[in-house]
Amino acid sequence: MNCYDCAIENQTTTATAVCRHCGAAVCAEHAHVIAEAFRHFSGMGPADRLPLARRISCGTCYHAEHGTQESVDGTAAPREHVARGQR
Repeated sequence: MNCYDCAIENQTTTATAVCRHCGAAVCAEHAHVIAEAFRHFSGMGPADRLPLARRISCGTCYHAEHGTQESVDGTAAPREHVARGQR
């Protein structure tokens, strides 16, 4: 399986992961890996389980989830908020 983002750029790169949100195949360059704690309830309240879990997203889903967008050069830029009905 090949990386979807590389295919859009007319490149062929073997995928190393699958986005947990949309299911797109991504290579190591396009994958965003985040450590995530799992919580469980024990006794009087929540407790985090260790070690932290790995969560992998494609660039599109990562930036959608974190409120950023990729600029043309591939760096993250803050997303501008546009009120409903205004442009």
